[in-house]
Amino acid sequence: MKGTRIFRRAQTLWARVGLRARLEAFILLALLPMVGLVVVLLLQERNQDIERARDATRLLADRGAQQQAQIVQQARSVLQLLTLVPDIREASPGRCATMLKQATDLYPWSTGFGVFNPDGNLLCSSNRSRPMNVADRDYFREALATRGFTVSNFLIGQNSKQPRVVAALPILGDDGSVIRVLLAGVDLNWLAELSVEIAHESGGTVSLFDSEGTILARVPDPQGIVGRSMADHPMVRKIMEEEAGIIEDDGLDGIPRISGFSTLEETGAKIVVAVARDDILAATDRNLLLGTGVMTGVVLLIVGGVWVLMEVMVLRGLRDLKASAAFLSSDLFDPYAPCTPVPVHPSEIGQVAHAMRAMGRTLSTIAFEDRLTGLANRRFFEAHVERLKEQPAEDQSAIAILYIDLDGFKPVNDQHGHHTGDAALKQIGTRLAHCVRHGDFAARLGGDEFAVLLSLPDGQPERYIRDVARRIIDSVSAPIIADGLDVQIGCSIGIALWPSDAEDLALALQNADQALYAAKRSGRGRVVAYSELSATDALPI
Repeated sequence: MKGTRIFRRAQTLWARVGLRARLEAFILLALLPMVGLVVVLLLQERNQDIERARDATRLLADRGAQQQAQIVQQARSVLQLLTLVPDIREASPGRCATMLKQATDLYPWSTGFGVFNPDGNLLCSSNRSRPMNVADRDYFREALATRGFTVSNFLIGQNSKQPRVVAALPILGDDGSVIRVLLAGVDLNWLAELSVEIAHESGGTVSLFDSEGTILARVPDPQGIVGRSMADHPMVRKIMEEEAGIIEDDGLDGIPRISGFSTLEETGAKIVVAVARDDILAATDRNLLLGTGVMTGVVLLIVGGVWVLMEVMVLRGLRDLKASAAFLSSDLFDPYAPCTPVPVHPSEIGQVAHAMRAMGRTLSTIAFEDRLTGLANRRFFEAHVERLKEQPAEDQSAIAILYIDLDGFKPVNDQHGHHTGDAALKQIGTRLAHCVRHGDFAARLGGDEFAVLLSLPDGQPERYIRDVARRIIDSVSAPIIADGLDVQIGCSIGIALWPSDAEDLALALQNADQALYAAKRSGRGRVVAYSELSATDALPI
């Protein structure tokens, strides 16, 4: 009975609630699950941000380890190459040191090369060092014992006071015995540059520990702890026990950090990328607070909007309907009073659609057309190239790629100003468009660089490509009147064919660019095809 009375009382109270209040209550009940869902999603995002930070620190640490591995592999290749040089194998006075000095200058990671006899005595060096003996060094003894490539642990240079590693490769005689040992010093300049970049990307710290737990490098290092042994620190002990991984613990500065680490090959050293956990949580907590605030604002806005709309569109009409009903019930009712229909304007939708189409055309023009010359711009050119690469093989036709660079355009800008240069570029764009067939593609890549893609059906002669290129040069080289000035501009063209010069279209574009540079080097108004380049000229620039 008591429950029945409570239910009836609730029904009575609900019946007294107005229509607007009921609708607001229903809206709030409908929005509460959405608000809860948003909060749950933001909390999930918070956890995902932490996981992304964990993965990012590990990936960045792996990146440093890969960089070290690449440099060590390069050092190995260089040593193998140098062991084949007779002057170095024989440690010829003068010539050996000269060649080692040239090798040092050639490789930025190298601190120097040296040739030692099996007793560890220095025979020649790129640095003209004083006599020295390395027979007691672990890496030297290992190289003699294994007769193979070895790498030292990180060492501190006597002069530079900077950490480095030493790579050693024995030189074997005809009988297989070690007759010389070639050493190369590898510095950590790459690590300093990489550490600054990684620290900037992650907002954290990058540290390098040797296999004993001593800090060799750290970016940034506000505590000045480089060179100190941190082997007793709990985090460092955990790092030294594993090859790679992620640790959440107090960092060297006592701040809780997420640390990703990896082992550098050959040396046993560890590279550690660490970010403050509080920094990650602060950002996600701000997002959570912001998201909650936005949802609260949205709910309040919806409730307020519904309140107003109910008043304007529903309640006011209901009050009018109530007044009309009362009027109908009175003696004042006039059966001949006309009804006023609500006006309908279907043409407004058509106007909006027309405006959207016009806006789309305008945005398309801005996005894909070079406003100065009327040709396609670089974005459209790159999109066109992507479409060509995605075409099925049976639908692809051969394409001639013409890279064009203007000759003598910079002096026009320098002497007469950019306004005159723009006027000249506008005319050149018009001329270039007239030099190609319908269906071919011409674009301005930027500045005074242009590109033309010629479709070549089967049997299209190479002479036709030359004719188009020569026609472009003749057209561009014709006198130009810009701002009342007689301007003389020429152009050079590089040509590559796809797929005959390269099956990959991106590589064919690079080939055309190389041919253009060859044309520029050979003089103005030249056409050079990639197929004409020598092996030396065809090397990547």
